[in-house]
Amino acid sequence: MSLTLRMAAKASMNRTVDPITDPLRLKALRSLSLVDSPADESFDRITRLAARLLRCPASVVTLIEEDRQFFKSCVGLPEPLATLRGSPLSHSFCKLTVRAGERFLIEDARVDPRVESHPAIKEYGIVSYAGFPIRTRSGEVLGTLCVVDVVPREWTEDELETLRELSASVESEIELIAAAERERDQARMFQTMIQASPLSVIVIDCDGRVKLWNDASEAIFGWTSAEVLGYPLPIIPDRRLDECQRIRDAVGDGSVFRCVDTYCAKGEDADGQKRTVHVNVSAVSLHRYDGHSDQILLIIDDVSQSHENTLERERLFRELKNEKALLSEMDERKNRFLALLAHELRNPLTPIGNAVDLLRFAAKDPGQVNEISTVLENQVRQLVRLIDDLMDVSRITRGRIDLQRETVSIHEVVANSCRAVESLCNEMGHQLIRRADPEEALHVHGDDVRLTQVVTNLLNNACKYTPPNGRIEVSCGRSNGQVEITVKDNGVGIPPEHRRAIFEMFTQVEGTLKDSRGGLGIGLTLVKQLVELHGGEVLLMDSDETSSGSEFRIHLPRLDAPPGELNPGVQVEEPRKRFRVLVVDDVPAIAKMFTMLVGAMGHEVSSAPSAPIGIERARELQPDIVFSDICMPDMDGYELARQFRSLSELDSSMLIAMTGNGQPEDIRMAMEAGFDRHITKPASVQRLREIFLELEVRRGLR
Repeated sequence: MSLTLRMAAKASMNRTVDPITDPLRLKALRSLSLVDSPADESFDRITRLAARLLRCPASVVTLIEEDRQFFKSCVGLPEPLATLRGSPLSHSFCKLTVRAGERFLIEDARVDPRVESHPAIKEYGIVSYAGFPIRTRSGEVLGTLCVVDVVPREWTEDELETLRELSASVESEIELIAAAERERDQARMFQTMIQASPLSVIVIDCDGRVKLWNDASEAIFGWTSAEVLGYPLPIIPDRRLDECQRIRDAVGDGSVFRCVDTYCAKGEDADGQKRTVHVNVSAVSLHRYDGHSDQILLIIDDVSQSHENTLERERLFRELKNEKALLSEMDERKNRFLALLAHELRNPLTPIGNAVDLLRFAAKDPGQVNEISTVLENQVRQLVRLIDDLMDVSRITRGRIDLQRETVSIHEVVANSCRAVESLCNEMGHQLIRRADPEEALHVHGDDVRLTQVVTNLLNNACKYTPPNGRIEVSCGRSNGQVEITVKDNGVGIPPEHRRAIFEMFTQVEGTLKDSRGGLGIGLTLVKQLVELHGGEVLLMDSDETSSGSEFRIHLPRLDAPPGELNPGVQVEEPRKRFRVLVVDDVPAIAKMFTMLVGAMGHEVSSAPSAPIGIERARELQPDIVFSDICMPDMDGYELARQFRSLSELDSSMLIAMTGNGQPEDIRMAMEAGFDRHITKPASVQRLREIFLELEVRRGLR
C-alpha cells in the first residue's frame, strides 16, 4: 500500500483522535529517541539554509510531544527559547501544522482569526509563520520544519516549495537515524542470538585460536570463555591435532564443512576418562571486505542424546548467513566511498611524483628547480583543496562542491592536465598532441583546480581506453563566443547503445573493460557535474563508422580578461626584520621541516615537542611569534593559548594556530582560546610572509 493510501486509511479510522495525542504517532516519535537529544549538525545545516533562503530570522525543526514541543534544531530563536530548546504546546504554532497534517501558513498572526490570541505573538513577537509536517516513512507526523518572522509575510509558492524540499531533507535525515537504529537493533539481535542460542557458536582465527565462545559452548564443552579466548581450540582430540587445518582446507573455497564426530570436553566422565561429546559440526569461512578469509565460524550441536536440534541449527545458520551478507554489503559501500577518495586524490599525486624524481636530475639548475617547485606548490595546493572538500562526506554524496572562482587561463589548465597524464602516456607509448594558439586569450571565471581535474579525467580516460602506441589530442580555442576544449583519441570508442548513459555514476562500457586500466565509472560523472557548475556543458561527439576512438568537447563561458587581470600568484613583499620564532608541534617531522622552512626565510627558530615545554620555552625565549599545533597529547593547543595569554611577559608575542583542522568551528575555537590567527596545514611560504609582514606592521616597523 502506498504512503498516500496508508495516510488516507488512517485518517478515516481515526477521525475523532487528536493527532497530538495519537498513540501511534507518539510511539513512532519516541522510538527514534530524538526528543531531548543533543543538537545535530545535519539538522542545523537545514535550518540555517531555510532561514537564509526564505530570508527569515528564525527556523526550527520541531518535534511535538503530548504536552510540549522540542526543538531538535533551532536557528535565530531568542533566549530563553534557544537555550531551553522547547516550550509548552500552548505557545506552539507547530502543533497546528501537526493537527492539519499539511502545510500551515500564517501571513499576519495579529489579524488571523485562527491564532490572533495566541500567546506566542505577544511573548515571542512572532507575526508570520510557515510550517511543513515532518513524516516518518509510514506516514506518522513527528513535527514540523518551520520558519517564522517578526513582520507580516506573503509567502510565495517558490518559498513554500523551497521549504517543502527542505522538510523532505529533514525526513531523509530522520530516516537515516531510523535506519541506523535498525542496524544497531540488528547487531544487538545478532549478539543476542549468538548468546541465547542452544548451539555452540565458535569463531577461530587462521592459527586455530578462539576469538568467540558463546554460553552454549561453555555448556557443551565445559570451558568458560575466559579459559579459551585467545588460546588454541581446546576441543580437538590429541589424535587429530591437524583438525583445524582440515576444516580450513575444506572451507577455503567457500564451501561449508560438515561432520558428526567426537570431540574433547572439560573434565572426566564417570569412568575417570577424559570427557568427550558427540557433536554435529558445521563450519564456514568468514571473509573480509577484500575477499580474504582469516576466520572460521563453527556452529556445533550436541547430538550425544538426540538429533532433535538439527532443524533449529539449520535455521540459525541461515540467519547468520543473512547477517554476514548484510555486513558484506556494508563493506562494499565503504569500499565504494574509499575508491571515490582515491580517484579524486590520484590526479595531483602524479605530477608530484614526477617532480620529486626530476629534482634528482635538476638539483644544479636553479631555473628548473624553481619551475619544479612551482609545480609542487600548485599540486600540493590542489591536494589540500581536494582534502578539504572530501572531509565533508555529505557534501560529496550530494554533489555540494564549492567552487573557488578566479580568472583562469585555459592554456594553463590544459598544460597542467597534460603534465598530470604525461607519465601514463609514456608508460603506454601514446603520442600526446596539444593544439592551441598561445597568443589567443582564453580565460574563464572558474575554479582552476576543478577545471584541471575535468581535463585530466578526460585525458586519463583517453589513455586508459586507447591501445598502446595510440594518439591523443587535446586542443583549446574559441567557438561561438565560448571557450572550447576538445579531447580526442583513436582508442576503442564508445558503442552507440552506451553513449546515452556514459555520464551516469558507476557506468562503464562492458565491451571495453578488457582494454581499460581500471576505474570505477565515476570520472565522467565528475566531469559533467563540475563543467555544469561552471555554467558549461560537456558533449560526447558522434563518430562515423570509419573512425575510431572518442571525442569529448567542453564548452565554458568565455571571460574577456586582459593579462593584467590574471592572477598568476600574488607577490608578497619580503619581511625586513628577523624575528624570534617558536614552533610547538608534537610530530617531529612536521616540526623539523617547518623549523627549517622558517629558518630559510631568515628568522631565528626554536621548537618544542609539547605544549607544556612550549610554554616554558616561550617564557625563556620571549619569542616574537609562536606557531602551535592544536591536537597534541597531555595539553592541546587551546589550553596552551589560554595559559599563554595569562602570562603578562608574553603580551607582545603573536600566537598562530597551525593545524590540519580548518572548519569554521575550528577557527572560532582557536580565536576564542586566544590565538591571533588560524592557518591550515600545510602553510605556504606566501602565507608565512603575510603573517611576518603583519607582525612588522603591528610593531610599527613599516
